[in-house]
This record gives sequence, structure tokens and C-alpha cells, in this order.
Amino acid sequence: MCGIFAVLGSRRHPLPPDAHVRVSRALDAIAHRGPDACGVHISPDGSFALGHVRLSVIDPSAAANQPFWSECGRHCLVFNGEIYNYVELADELRALGVSFRTSSDTEVLLQALMRWGTDALPRLNGMWSLVYGDVSRGEFIVSRDRWGVKPLHVARHEGRLVLCSEAKGIVAFMGHAPAPDLESIGLFLRLGVGGERPQSWYRGIERFPIACGAAVRVGNAEPADLAPVPYWRFPAERVRMEDADAVRQFGELLEDAVRIRLRSDVPVGLSLSGGLDSTSIAWITSQRWGHHLEAFTAWYEPREQSELPAAERIASMYGHRSTAIPQSDPSQTVDVLEDCVHYLDCGHLSTAIVPYMQLCRAARRHVTVMLEGQGADELLAGYPPFSMYAAADRLRAGQLGQSSRAALKYVRTLGPIRALLELIRHMSRTARLEQGRRWGANRLLGAGALVGTSAEMPSVTLSGGNLARELELSHRTCLTNLLQYGDAMSMSVNLETRCPFLDYRLVDLCFRMSTDLIYRDGRTKWVLRKAASGNLPDDICWSSRKEGFTNPSAQVLREYVMQRGLPRDALEAAIRAELFTPALRAEGAALALPDTILFRVFSALAWFQRAQLPGAPRLVAP
Repeated sequence: MCGIFAVLGSRRHPLPPDAHVRVSRALDAIAHRGPDACGVHISPDGSFALGHVRLSVIDPSAAANQPFWSECGRHCLVFNGEIYNYVELADELRALGVSFRTSSDTEVLLQALMRWGTDALPRLNGMWSLVYGDVSRGEFIVSRDRWGVKPLHVARHEGRLVLCSEAKGIVAFMGHAPAPDLESIGLFLRLGVGGERPQSWYRGIERFPIACGAAVRVGNAEPADLAPVPYWRFPAERVRMEDADAVRQFGELLEDAVRIRLRSDVPVGLSLSGGLDSTSIAWITSQRWGHHLEAFTAWYEPREQSELPAAERIASMYGHRSTAIPQSDPSQTVDVLEDCVHYLDCGHLSTAIVPYMQLCRAARRHVTVMLEGQGADELLAGYPPFSMYAAADRLRAGQLGQSSRAALKYVRTLGPIRALLELIRHMSRTARLEQGRRWGANRLLGAGALVGTSAEMPSVTLSGGNLARELELSHRTCLTNLLQYGDAMSMSVNLETRCPFLDYRLVDLCFRMSTDLIYRDGRTKWVLRKAASGNLPDDICWSSRKEGFTNPSAQVLREYVMQRGLPRDALEAAIRAELFTPALRAEGAALALPDTILFRVFSALAWFQRAQLPGAPRLVAP
């Protein structure tokens, strides 16, 4: 788990004379991602440069530092992430005559790319962003993992291709901040679009697409082209499986996903909420593989209404050591939010980024790796709208009982009025696009922030296939957006997070099985519940409630704005950039916004404060 940086040039656009200074500056900007080692290679012919900051997890010896080179000196790699099946891949490569001088997954990855090229990518079970080079041929491979767990940003600068784990590293290499991408920020403010969008908040800096690899040549006369090609796609169709067979396969794959994610040469912990997903990991880790971990739970007062009692009960049941992380000081909210935005290089629509950052900071004092249940909701229909999609599908199929149970769950979860409004939004693209009018987007946002729409939006139709379609859409958009903040918050404190529900074998299985194995009898995650039945307490295994992580961040932020207003310098900068109109200066304009929108507006201004106003003071003095 690390941070990577690369510059790929051409004969017309070689590395600049001050390349070493620029690359060092870029690595300084992402130094928080790797405190254990830092490495730089600048090619003598000026065709490329590689940089790396390392968080040592597998084989922490200096022999595994990066940039990592083959013994012959022809092949090199910078890599951020973990290849969980590196042991199995190493065995396969040894059978082909390959020998290894380290016990790192980095060397296994290098040898796999040397042996198989881009055909190695579908074999990898893990999370990664990487730049691999065959120096003698001037050929490079750039890739990112299937779901976007690990970030990778790319930009053209003076004819060169610049890549970095975080946008701020590219900005540091450039020596100046590009103009804000008003369309990207506007889509965030109006529709909550975030990390799933290719364009970042900096004009000209984009996110490399997930589940893709690209072959790049350096040293040619013209700048290198970057043409990503997918190496993995969602299964084309779902097939009917016998219940027992599906449950067996799911259980076996989840257990193995946990097993290979326990591989580490540093301490491993567990994020434990007491809900079904993290409890399943707690059970498998302990009862199946014999690991008893430090379990971390963030909670707010009142204690009895928080997740802590359930988490402590589960930790005790399975022999884990419970560590409670109280979120009791609201005065830290704005300060932590500003840090979140800085490490994200953008805002995020979820207020959970604040307590998640605090959870990561506390957990890092005890462990370097933390397992968590991220990805289960998108895989197994855990969010409330999935009940709406299931109800529509079952109604079309004539399954009135199943449809009514799904509809009733939806209404009970959201309440009748909100459920009706959400149904309208999901049945009408126009209604969804126009939601910004209700809070005055057309009056408060500049013209550049009002353009653009999200190409893909959740929708309910009468033609069927709603649940299958929306599960894939949620995995490609919602999940990728959530993983963006998971990486940024955890890596800001040198903490590696691992998600067993993102094992591609498990995802492939769940997207091949019929949706009645995922949603049945008004219950989400049916196949997981069946696999865990008899191993987890019934009140957790078969609970019909979906408890989100509630936190007071939005309310605390509103109180801050009531007392101090919006950050003035950032607001004026955003108005000059034509993100906002002068109407946002008006007294009471910000406080008239809904909590969710005020949180987004404040996040955008926090980004302006750090990204567009170099040297500006923090919003809250440390």
C-alpha cells in the first residue's frame, strides 16, 4: 500500500531539466501514503521518471522497495495496493522456472507482468494502481483494479503523460494549480456525482478508468497515447442456480476472500459495526481461520443507541478485542472535514467521511491493516432503493406476495412520503435532474456549474430487470465513489484497508446468480444470510433493519456557519471562478440550504481554500 508517480515522455517532449526537483515535489505531496521508504528513478535518456512512497505491509525489507527492478535491469514497476493471491501466483510462476529474491507481492506482480503482459491483469486478485515498464523496448503498462479501490490520476502536461495516486501530486509536479473543473464540481453540488466521474475537480486531471489496462510507448517522436482497454467485465447474464449450491459457493468464496486478506507482515485489525457485513467477517476471521483481532467501532452518544453495544457483543462472542472510538467532540468536525477534502482532492456527499477519518486515525495507533465490510451493500442489494427495484420486478413477474413484501419493506424503511418522492425521482429522469431547483441551484451556481448531467441514473421501469441493472450500476458508480474516500481517509494516516466482499470471484458469482438469491421475502443479502445462518446470532443474521452510520456532522456544520458564516476568502475565490454567484453572499442564503446541500457547498469551499488559494490559513486554526 503506497503512493506512485510517473512521467512518460517523448523525443519532442523529454523530461524537463529540473525533473528530479519536480518528481521530489510530487512525492512530498503524497508522502502521507508511504512513510517507510521513498524511491525515484529518472531515465538517463529523459524518456520517463518513476517515483514511489512505501507503506510496508508484505515483506517490509528494503529489498522490496520501489521502483522495483528485475535482476536484469530491463523491467521496472511502481505499484500501489496489494495482490492478495500473490502466493498462488508465485507458485504458478515457479513452476514455469521463475525464481524470487524477495517474499513480496511486488516482485510476484513484476514477474507476472514480465511473463504475461496485460494478460496478467485478469489473474490478479487484489487492489492496485501500477505503472510497469520494459525499458529496453520503451513499452509501459498502466492499470487500475476492477472497482477503483486504488486511485490513479492522469494528466497531459507540456506534452508529457503524468500519472499519480493523487491529483495533488500532479499539481505539485506542474508547479501550479490548474483551474477548477466547474462542471465536475457542479455535478457534485447538484447530483452528488463524485469519484465515479472521470474528470477530477482540476481541469485537465482525470481518473484512470477502473478495470482497465493501457499499453504506452515512450521515446517516440510524439507524445504517448493512452488508450485504456477493459480486462474484466460484469457477467453478461444471470443464470438460475439451486439454492444450496449458490449458498455453498458463496460461503466458500467469502471464507477464502477473508483468508487471503489476512496475509500480512504487520498487525491486522477489523472495523466492526455490529451489522451483518462486518459481523460475518468477524465470525469467519475467528471461527474459520483462528485470528483474533483488534476490533474498532466508532460511536456517538447516546451509547445505547449507537452501534457500540452490538459491536462489543460480537467482539466478545468471537474472541476479538473491542476498541471503542468515541466521536464526542463536535468542535473537531470542521477541522476534520477540511482534512478529508484535502486528501480527497475534492468533496464527498457522505457525511460519514468525518467519523471515518477519526476511526482511521484511532485504528492506526494499533494496526497497519484493517478489514472492513465495504462492498456488501452494492453486491447484495443492501440499500433501501433496492427494495423498490425488487418490488417492480416481482410485480411484473406476477409474484404478488414477493412484490408486496419488498414494497412494504421499502415504505417501512423510508416512511410513506419519502418513499413516494423517491419513487417519483426514480421513475422520472427529469424529476431527478430538476431536484437542484428546489434549493436554488439555478440562482446560486454559475453557468459553468449548471451544465452536464450524469449519463447513468437509477431508474424504475415496467420492463423488468430493474434489480439486476441497478446492482451493476451501483457497483460501477456508488461503490467506486465510496471507495474513493475509503482510500483517501485511510491512506492519510498510513492505514491499509481490505474488503473481502470485493473479491472478484465473489463479485463474479453474485452477478451470475439470479436476483432472487440476493433479494427474497423482503430481505436483502439473502445468500449471505443463508451462508451465515447458524453461525451468527439470529437477531443479526435475519434482521430486516438497515442501520446507516448516523452522525451529527451536518448539524455541527450548520451551527458553525450560523456562528461564523461561510469561509470568506474561499467564497470570494469561488465566485471569481464563477462556481457560485454573488447571491451566495446574501445573509441567510447558506443557512436556507438543506443540510445535505450545505455540507456539499462547504466542502467545495474547503477545497478552494486548500487547492486554489496557496498558503491560505485553515478554516479552523489547529
